[in-house]
Amino acid sequence: MDFTLTDIYGREMGPLEHCGVNMVLGTDNDFQITIQNGLYDKERHGKNCRFFCPETEYGGLIRNTNPVTADKQVKLTGMTWRGLLNQRAINPSKNIYVYLNGEVNSVLHDYITKLDMAEIFEVSKEDSGITFNNYQVPLQTMLLDAFDQALASCNARLEIRYKQGSANGKGYVLLRAVSITDHSENIELNEDGSVKLNILDYKNGVNHLICLGAGEVEQRQQVDLFAWPDGSIRKEQYYTGIDLVEQYYENTTVDTVEELEEEGRKKLEELKDYKQLKISVDNTDLELGDIVGGRERITDIYMTAPVIRKIVDVTGRGRVSISYKLKGEE
Repeated sequence: MDFTLTDIYGREMGPLEHCGVNMVLGTDNDFQITIQNGLYDKERHGKNCRFFCPETEYGGLIRNTNPVTADKQVKLTGMTWRGLLNQRAINPSKNIYVYLNGEVNSVLHDYITKLDMAEIFEVSKEDSGITFNNYQVPLQTMLLDAFDQALASCNARLEIRYKQGSANGKGYVLLRAVSITDHSENIELNEDGSVKLNILDYKNGVNHLICLGAGEVEQRQQVDLFAWPDGSIRKEQYYTGIDLVEQYYENTTVDTVEELEEEGRKKLEELKDYKQLKISVDNTDLELGDIVGGRERITDIYMTAPVIRKIVDVTGRGRVSISYKLKGEE
């Protein structure tokens, strides 16, 4: 994995060499570059200089410089391209709901322009084939979070690629909406070769949540919710006898039974049976949002989960390691 540096205008200044790079994508969306004192150059390593790996989303904008004299090193930190997108509120002027409508790339282009982010970001002009249909963005939501959530509702994700400019020209970050890739349909991860797999199949979760709201004794609001083997939550009971696991949930802040049920469903999602998949994969570059599947051969337990975080580590000698966190991992 080879990185290139630019000046503050995006003009290439040569390779990033003999440096360690740590980058987190999907959660913190930040990075740290560690270089030796003698290699530091403020024209290449100063605030708002870029670094990138062509045709990938690996890179970002340098923001901070931290000399560590004891180690004779300089640590450069900043935000990845995702981090920059999530520094902007989708609707900073008013605290009202935003609704997304139309072909996704076109909608995203409008927001990149409106928020004055076109200096770095461009949006593909192609029709993604993915359409928002009056998607309501939660209040006080940042730009990246809003589009990540809206795209997930369409079984899609945001693709980010750094594009190099022509000779002596400025590069840019290309954004476009693409469908999520479900690797579980054609690749089944197991513990062969370079894959390390850990599956937890937790079957002692709560399956009857007794939700109590406002009121006293017999007049108190109550909703009974039941978890089913397929993972759904219903008002009809499935488990009985020794398989029945009950728990009380109190919430006196809600006004109606409907609100109590809504909050109770959220709580039961946290408490019911679940499966947890952890993987470590070499020689495979998964994208955020993509779905992977794993099977543990001894118990034959199988499950799928989307990738929600990537941690990229590059040593000064160029050795690359990528670790993943899946939805549901602690």
